[in-house]
Amino acid sequence: MGLRKYEPKKVDEVQEIKEDVQKTEKETKVEEEVQEAPLIKTEDDIELENKINKKRKEYGVYAKKQKKINIVITTFIAAVLIACFIVMMLFSKQHEWVLYVSLGAMIAVLALSYLSSKIMKKNLMEKINVYVDFLSQNINAYIFEDKDIKNLTSTPRGQLDDKWFLDAHFYKDIVGTKGRNFVHFDYKGVEVDSCDLAGNTKIKGRLSPKFLGRYYSFKPNYKTDGKVSIFQLKGGSLSVPLDDIDDLKLIEGNDKYVIYSNDPEVKKVLNQKVISALLKFKVQNPLIDVIFSVKDNLVSLGIDYVDEFINIPVENEFTIKNTKISKENLKKVLKVIDTLLETKKTTTEAKENNK
Repeated sequence: MGLRKYEPKKVDEVQEIKEDVQKTEKETKVEEEVQEAPLIKTEDDIELENKINKKRKEYGVYAKKQKKINIVITTFIAAVLIACFIVMMLFSKQHEWVLYVSLGAMIAVLALSYLSSKIMKKNLMEKINVYVDFLSQNINAYIFEDKDIKNLTSTPRGQLDDKWFLDAHFYKDIVGTKGRNFVHFDYKGVEVDSCDLAGNTKIKGRLSPKFLGRYYSFKPNYKTDGKVSIFQLKGGSLSVPLDDIDDLKLIEGNDKYVIYSNDPEVKKVLNQKVISALLKFKVQNPLIDVIFSVKDNLVSLGIDYVDEFINIPVENEFTIKNTKISKENLKKVLKVIDTLLETKKTTTEAKENNK
């Protein structure tokens, strides 16, 4: 269950984004995939896997049962329609009332089919939402357990307003965002919002995400007087280069990253310590690239992932692997916030000493 990211080189093959609760999409590979270290699970990891898979199986049992009921109802409806049609052909000429009774029965059966389908779909969505809520609450408790994270709230079906991604100045032609698994927390006096997010554009009338991954938005009281600085840790073929750069200058670009800005003091914002903290992220499966923006008092950081990482496990078993990766990457996000706060403190102290 999830959204899908598409390779920019194959825009003609883009299909409409779909959220399908009955299948897990095939994993998209990243060019920079490397040999992975063996996954070491703790007792807590195994316990979490078992808890979530138990809930997932509960949904699976219900879904299979509903599928069987649906087959029975469909078979019954088909049999009734065929019977009514045969009766009409055989007896309607001799008995006119047969025609009207048969048509009435057919209409009633079709109405019953519509109502039962609607009720079953509603019940199925309620069941999948119970599972998704349980999944999100438990993995978020695991990922965001840092001692400095306070007041954590998790809203599995919540999302950020479009403006938070649009105002970050990453991409042009974004028509909207779609998100889920929203969390809010305080970290060392900084309020942080985060969710799984797709920043969508339209290609030949169809939606396609330029960004698809975990998105963080926070306000460290770091004002830039309307100026903007953006950074991208370069990725492979699935990485979409930053393109909302018409009013920005290329400040620095190399094989690893690129920086654009219209801020004369960009080096105070994106200093070497901040850049080093961002370079802690590694472009290897499942991470595609990292985007980062500082604009006024809004700092945005997006970790672009492959499809399989974002998808919700429904048919396949939940494993702790991606959750552990998310936890490790959160540590890197918190390190970026630490570095920004340290930079702000140093800048403030320097200003006070110069008075």
